[in-house]
Amino acid sequence: MTEAALTTEHAGGEQHDENVAKLRRMAGQIADFFKAYPEDQAAASVADHINQFWTGRMRGDFLAAFTARPEDLPPLLRRALPRIRPGREG
Repeated sequence: MTEAALTTEHAGGEQHDENVAKLRRMAGQIADFFKAYPEDQAAASVADHINQFWTGRMRGDFLAAFTARPEDLPPLLRRALPRIRPGREG
């Protein structure tokens, strides 16, 4: 692999990591808003908001990043995770 290809691959990885971190922050802000809701409604409300307002790609990236490691999310986001619809690539 050429140095240019390695640099591009590395930069893409960093960009992906930054994107995942941004999605994590955004989801955290949504969860912070809905944590005032009754416990039985909060996770559903978080997932509903993400499903309505995030693109399929955003949801797909978020699920790909955190389905395998939900422990990286706060409890409310962990409860909402199974209710988030998978997105499409592209």
